Amino acid sequence: MREEDYHTHFVGRTSDGKQFFGYETFVFPARTPGQDWEKLRKEYVVLYTFDSKGNHINTNHWYAGTTAEISADTTRSKLMEMVDRLGPIEYCDIAVKPFKTIIDGVEFGLIPDDETESIELQPSSTIAFSEPWDGEYDT
Repeated sequence: MREEDYHTHFVGRTSDGKQFFGYETFVFPARTPGQDWEKLRKEYVVLYTFDSKGNHINTNHWYAGTTAEISADTTRSKLMEMVDRLGPIEYCDIAVKPFKTIIDGVEFGLIPDDETESIELQPSSTIAFSEPWDGEYDT
């Protein structure tokens, strides 16, 4: 479910019927007490594309740097640039299937969690979907 100006703002369809989902996320490597998290947290921009049946077909990503090295405007601008490259689009709800891909040794995607009976947007469990599978999500 698309929610404007929130986690699922960059969700929709391209003019050729593909679906897309773009977002900004982060990866927290293991850290020890006393370390500055802003120098460790890795910031990413990710744009997934899916066919008209919801099958994942491509992942486009960009590693922006650590939180200490960038501004929030940096990742948002890059995400908008990536979406613009899709050509004419319509922002709307989409229906896609779970998938995962590896970026820099880390799992990204919509990954089922059997323990919680949900599907989480990874990394960082940014959002989670659960029954009744109507597109609403928890953060």
